[in-house]
Amino acid sequence: MDNAPHAWKLSAVTMRTPTLALLVSSLGLFAPAAVETRAALDHAKEALSALPPERDIARAMLDRAASAEGDGEAAAEALYRLGELDEDEGDFERAAAHDRACAAAAPETRWAVRATERLDWLRARSEGGYVPLAHLERVRRSPALASDPVAIDALAREAQGFPPGIVRVEARMLVAEAWLGRLGRPRDAIVVLRDVAGDPRADPLTAGLAERELIGALASDGAVEEAAAEARSHASLLDTRFVRGVERLLLRRWVRRAAIGVMATYAGLAAIALQRARRRHALGETARALRGLAPLAVPFAAFLGIAGGVLASRYESGNAKPFLLLGAATLPLVLVARAWSAVGSPWPAARVGRALLCSATVFAAAFVLLDAVSPEYLEGFGL
Repeated sequence: MDNAPHAWKLSAVTMRTPTLALLVSSLGLFAPAAVETRAALDHAKEALSALPPERDIARAMLDRAASAEGDGEAAAEALYRLGELDEDEGDFERAAAHDRACAAAAPETRWAVRATERLDWLRARSEGGYVPLAHLERVRRSPALASDPVAIDALAREAQGFPPGIVRVEARMLVAEAWLGRLGRPRDAIVVLRDVAGDPRADPLTAGLAERELIGALASDGAVEEAAAEARSHASLLDTRFVRGVERLLLRRWVRRAAIGVMATYAGLAAIALQRARRRHALGETARALRGLAPLAVPFAAFLGIAGGVLASRYESGNAKPFLLLGAATLPLVLVARAWSAVGSPWPAARVGRALLCSATVFAAAFVLLDAVSPEYLEGFGL
C-alpha cells in the first residue's frame, strides 16, 4: 500500500491531462489560420510593390487577412493598410472606419498607434462628410494639378463654399502658395492670404505663415507702408526679428527717397551753375579744371572700386559688384563737383555748401547702389 500513489497526486494528473490536450488542440486549430493570415498579408504587400501596383489584388488579400482569426497583430496591420488604400483613393470615411477597426483589433500594437494618429488627423478634417478633404487632396497629391492654373482656380472657387474648418484653411494656403510662386499671381494671393490669416479655425502656426507670406507679397509689390502696418497690427503672430526687418524696409524706402532727392539737388544746382557759366562764356575755366583733376580722379575712382571689391570678395558671402559700381559712379560725381567749383561762387559759405552737398551725394549714390545690388550690406547699418 505504501507504494500506491497518493489520492491528491492521482487527481492532479487526471485533471492536467485533458487541459493539456485541449491546449494542444487549440494551437493546432489556430496555427493554420495564423499562417493563412500572414500569407495573405505578404501577398498583399507583393501586389502593392509591383509596378504598377496591383491594388485590387492587394485589397482582396488585405480583406482576407483582416477577417481571419489567430493573429491579431497581422489583422491590425491588414486593417491599417486598407486604410492607406482608402486614403490614397480619396475614400476618407472608409479609411476612418478601417482605422477604428485596427485600433480595436490589437490596441497595444504599433499599427493601432499609427491608425489612431491618422484617425485623429481625419476627424479634424471631417467637415462636410470628407467631401472638401477629397477635393483638396486630389489637387495636393498631384504635382500636375498643383501646378495647373485651371485646377488651382477651381479649388479656390470650391474653397469659398467649404464649411469652416481646417480643410478650408489648408485649401486656401495651397491656392495662395501656388499663386505666389509658380503661377505668378501675387495680387490674387494677397486676398487669399488675408482670408487665411483672419480665419478663426487657422492654428497659430498657419496664421503666422500666412501673415509672413502676405507681408512679403505686399513688400514685393511695392506696398511697403501697408506691409509695415500689417506687421505691426499682427505682431503677436510674427517673430520679433521679422517685424523689425519689415520696419527696416520702410526706413530704407524713406532713406532711398531722401538719397534720390540729394542726388537730384546736386545735379540740378550743378547744371544751373554750368548754364550760368555758359552764358558768361566761362566754360573754358571748367575745361581747364577738369584737365587738371582727371589724372588724379580716374586713379582714385579705380582704386576705390577695385580695393573695395577685393576686400569684399575675400569674405564668403561678399560681393564685389557694388564697390566696382561705386567706383564708376564716383568719377562723374567728382568731375562735376570740380567743374561746379571752377565756375561757382567763390564765397566761403558757398564753397562749404558745395563740399557738403558733394559728400552727401557720394553717400547717397552709395546707398542707392547697395540697395539695388546688395541690400544685405545695409543691414549692418540698421537699414
